[in-house]
Amino acid sequence: MIAELEKLVRRGLWLPALVPFLLFGGLGMGKLTHRALALPPDTPVRLPTGREVPREQLEELSRTMHDLRVAGERTAEYVMLYQEHVQPVEMSLRRRRVPPETARQIAWPLVEYAYMRGLDPATVLAVLWVESEGKPRAHSPVGARGLMQVMPWWAGRIEGCGRDLYDIADNLCHGTWILAESYNRLRDERRALLNYNGCVNGAFTPDCHLYPEKVDRIRRQILAEWKKARSDDRSAPRFAD
Repeated sequence: MIAELEKLVRRGLWLPALVPFLLFGGLGMGKLTHRALALPPDTPVRLPTGREVPREQLEELSRTMHDLRVAGERTAEYVMLYQEHVQPVEMSLRRRRVPPETARQIAWPLVEYAYMRGLDPATVLAVLWVESEGKPRAHSPVGARGLMQVMPWWAGRIEGCGRDLYDIADNLCHGTWILAESYNRLRDERRALLNYNGCVNGAFTPDCHLYPEKVDRIRRQILAEWKKARSDDRSAPRFAD
């Protein structure tokens, strides 16, 4: 289905009426600051475009993405949401040799749940990559499961999340909730990432104190990829059918 949508986009089959919440822009036009990532729930989130967006708008966008993902509607709204918000994540995963079908299955729910929790998708993708390198069936020696390496005691404890931590959507639902809770509670990105990794009160894995730097390095690479892709897209010639 996504391949068909990409064909529609390339051929220019766009409907002129776009939903208002798309006006605040897509992903990857700069780096989200550490401070913005740790904002309390009632504070606007600053997306990589540099524009502040109220949390309720992101949550509404997340709900719309959920409805479209479930319904699979072939609409201009679906096409635009995919191109502006989902395709950059998918392309970054494929660039890192994640199989195309797996990248497609990951990208949409990753963005959907990131917005639901008020997180930057580039940060969620960076955490996911450090944790599992995009492998849905990843399993750690201490029992962490799936894409975001969620410990099994979390399964079913978060409202709205399924229990199968090897399921892509269920795992992202849990992982983004845990990550957002760390940001909101600790109000400091480094501490929040160490907490997510389980490296606050000790070292459960070698050099775990370097975890925030690893995430930040991957995030900067991802944002650079998205910026270049946008620049290339703007400079590409347009041909009529």
